[in-house]
Amino acid sequence: MRPTRIALAVAALCVVASTAGAEVRWSNEPYAQMLERAKQENKFVFIDFYATWCGPCKRLDKEVYPQASAEKLLNSMIAAKFDAEKDPWKPVANEFRVRAYPTLLVLGPDGKEVGRYIGYLPTDEFVEVIGGYAAGKSQLEMLEAQLTKNPNDFDLLVNTGIVHADAGRDKMAMPMFEKALTLDPNDERKRQDEIYYSMGEACYGAKNYKDARTYYSRVVADFPNSEYYNDSMRRLAGTEFKLGNADAAVATYWKITEPHQDDAGALNGFAWFCAQRKIGLDQALPVALKAVELSERDPGILDTLAEVYYARGEYDDAIKIGREALASDPDDPYFKEQVEKFKKAKEEADQAMR
Repeated sequence: MRPTRIALAVAALCVVASTAGAEVRWSNEPYAQMLERAKQENKFVFIDFYATWCGPCKRLDKEVYPQASAEKLLNSMIAAKFDAEKDPWKPVANEFRVRAYPTLLVLGPDGKEVGRYIGYLPTDEFVEVIGGYAAGKSQLEMLEAQLTKNPNDFDLLVNTGIVHADAGRDKMAMPMFEKALTLDPNDERKRQDEIYYSMGEACYGAKNYKDARTYYSRVVADFPNSEYYNDSMRRLAGTEFKLGNADAAVATYWKITEPHQDDAGALNGFAWFCAQRKIGLDQALPVALKAVELSERDPGILDTLAEVYYARGEYDDAIKIGREALASDPDDPYFKEQVEKFKKAKEEADQAMR
């Protein structure tokens, strides 16, 4: 099943402006409408993902947003404040993997993320960082400029390390994470799970799978209630596969799937994982079939079932299910390509038997 963005037709987001008397024109549009307006008006979007209990979030409201320089910057954009822990904002926060507050996000006019900053910024630095994103400066460039000024800033170290980790620059990321761990050895900032997960990501991106496994395993062992737990398990399954341990890969992924037998999405994720790697296919097939029925034959989940059949070499079944998925949208180029892929595999298999 192809990855999809969360539906943009989120219910109206009634954003409340700061009570500190700021003149920022906070958007109260539905999320999808806000993105559409950004596209039409060629404007950047600023979103403050906050939580009601978050002290730094309240400081932004009180100390930064009322300032003329911040007001001018935000009013040149489309600005909104989303309570990331409550509906209908929570799904949007999940889409952007918001895990700490405040997360200050800048989107381009096309709706794609330009940069983000996690934590409080004084007014001058807020304008420099957020304005820099909107002016085309890269997130990494802005973070490193801030880090040069504040080399022992815990959040800056973590956030800059994450950007390097996402790009697979483990040699750049790891010293930052290690320094951050020394600055907060008792996890008072409650970000050690994120740090170890990001260390795993840095190593995984650099194809250092043994070390990646170590860091993902640390999250799994020490932070069973972490929001990074499931992602760490999925990555751990992936590292086991990369290290040639197919059975361990399947077993690891199944651990986070088994408790969700009535969740079509969870079952689909397991089946897709197996199909793409051609492992655990005897287990994946009944799981995929169940996911299809639970989803009432959703075309994306039908596609996963077709991929399982394809991985098993059962091309007639793959073609049949692929055509059913295509029937839901006959003009969809992806489903068309899938059916052609399955048909070509069958032709090649038939020719090999002659």
